Amino acid sequence: MHDEFADPDATAQAELVRKKKASPVELIDAAIARIELLNPRLNAVIIPFFEKARTRANSGAIPDGPFKGVPFLLKDLICASAGDPIYMGMRLLRDACFVAPRDTYLASKVSMCTVV
Repeated sequence: MHDEFADPDATAQAELVRKKKASPVELIDAAIARIELLNPRLNAVIIPFFEKARTRANSGAIPDGPFKGVPFLLKDLICASAGDPIYMGMRLLRDACFVAPRDTYLASKVSMCTVV
């Protein structure tokens, strides 16, 4: 599988979006494809928010910022998104179906990015 967006870092991906050489949706779809390819071996993405990311990218309502349209993989150990499950690696929280009551500081700052 050739993925033209696998090598550019976040700054380069943001530049592609700014110059309209790539859309946020293209970046999201490429990130999702990489996750689907590698995650069966890595088991790193436990709760995928693929449709949420696609919806946000398609909405055109992504706020301006230096990383506008760049996918962001949220790790629930230090970052929580309001209303989304957060387990922090704990079976107790998973079994309780715990959801984050609000965005953490980091999650509020990456709202400029598209969360995957």
